[in-house]
Amino acid sequence: MSISEKKIKTKIPGKLFFAGEYAVTKEGNLALITTIETNFEMSISRASDKSVLKTNVGLADFEFSLTKIEFDKESPWNFALTALKNTLSAADSSKKESVSKISELSVEICLEIRSDLGFGENKKGYGSSASVVCGVVNAVNQFFDLQLSLEKRFEIAAKTHFEVQGSGSMGDIAAIMYGGSVFYQNHNRILPLEIPWKTYVVQTGKAAKTAEKIKIKLSDEFYQTSNELVIEMATAIDIQDFSLFKEKLSENQLLLLENIPEGYMTKELALALNLLNSYPELAAKISGAGFGENLILFAQNSMAIAEVQKKLSEYGINLEEFKIAQKNN
Repeated sequence: MSISEKKIKTKIPGKLFFAGEYAVTKEGNLALITTIETNFEMSISRASDKSVLKTNVGLADFEFSLTKIEFDKESPWNFALTALKNTLSAADSSKKESVSKISELSVEICLEIRSDLGFGENKKGYGSSASVVCGVVNAVNQFFDLQLSLEKRFEIAAKTHFEVQGSGSMGDIAAIMYGGSVFYQNHNRILPLEIPWKTYVVQTGKAAKTAEKIKIKLSDEFYQTSNELVIEMATAIDIQDFSLFKEKLSENQLLLLENIPEGYMTKELALALNLLNSYPELAAKISGAGFGENLILFAQNSMAIAEVQKKLSEYGINLEEFKIAQKNN
């Protein structure tokens, strides 16, 4: 199929950290992360005139030239434009013939993002910026047939996200780019993880800005303990020992409560956490940076789900099952 007729459409997952989310911000430390299937969708087709970025989340369309991508670093399109520029630059430096001919063909594209992950104060906390970056890298790679490996695409996406955000562990990029669930070591290892229990997300509806929270200073003892707990939880998952997993997940939650400043656990999160963990067959933890947003819930069985779902809804808290996204190639 020629580029003039080509249209690429792809779905991109979100992510939920469930261990090590603060420790992993320091190089060499560990985290456990899973992906969550969403309706976040990205499409690319050839444009007749200028290239354009479009979305359904309330941002104005952005027009530009693919041969000379210029934009203000304060632009709300910064993640997408930087990802696009870095993907084409990486492929061009590899001397891919398809890229070297882009300027000769005068190709311009229409890239459209349709998201249900929210924006600004309404975001859901599933890593929307990381989803944008990974989605652009993967979609551009597919549209122009760049044949970039998964490892190279992760490298481009990680570089882009850090360049724009200025901080982070790249754990969200690793999970979203590789799919499934992962045992992640900052700047070192990405290993697949198979979670044997049903997974749910508990949404409090209060957005939190992660970038501001991960700059908190923590002790060496905190990092050591967090890493030990991540390893113990990964082992419990591997041997499918739910009781051990719940015990270590709770210890990890307590470690964060003792070390993260006041506000980490909101009233809504506390209510949901206490209710869910009172059931032996359920294991819940605040996902990500806290200060709002989500809990992640693991269920050895689903017998109590309808009951707790009803109780939480009385406080305006939503509980829903989610599917872990497929692994990528």
